[in-house]
Amino acid sequence: MTSQEAYYPPPTHNMSTIWRSKSVLVMTKQAPLPDRCVKCNAPTHRKLKRNLRWHHPALYVLVLGGLLFYFILALVLSKTATINVGLCETHAAARKRDILITWMLVLLSFVSFYFAASAEEMSLFLVGLALFLGAVIYGVIKTRVVAPRKIDDHYVWLTGLNANYLEQFPEWRPAS
Repeated sequence: MTSQEAYYPPPTHNMSTIWRSKSVLVMTKQAPLPDRCVKCNAPTHRKLKRNLRWHHPALYVLVLGGLLFYFILALVLSKTATINVGLCETHAAARKRDILITWMLVLLSFVSFYFAASAEEMSLFLVGLALFLGAVIYGVIKTRVVAPRKIDDHYVWLTGLNANYLEQFPEWRPAS
């Protein structure tokens, strides 16, 4: 362990298991989140299961050595957590709409690829490529509910949560 890494002991039964640190939610891996929407803090009984994976950002340097090498090491070295986040009807519907838009853009890109191949038209191929890349970017940005900032053996740090949602938790005070 380097001097910059802090040791966070596993929580005990008498301690809170969910905290906030500015705009980040800090929770134990086993902590159940409240029945509130993480996007607007409205009451909800709908839970969305998220399987999160995180690795240290320094691993992205390995992409320069080759994508396969990066993917293998990222899979081996990444930390995972499974959480259930609350999502209200409005935000669940918006997420479904965004998933549908993403898939329609992907389908449209495949149609463009097909017509580019059958007509031997390079401009249609470029349109298909732009549609496909746009679909990937749109899908990643618009359908993400929460994102891990960090995951270790005991804790998960999450971003993308509503400020009012975060206010219900005590301030995070890591052990020194």
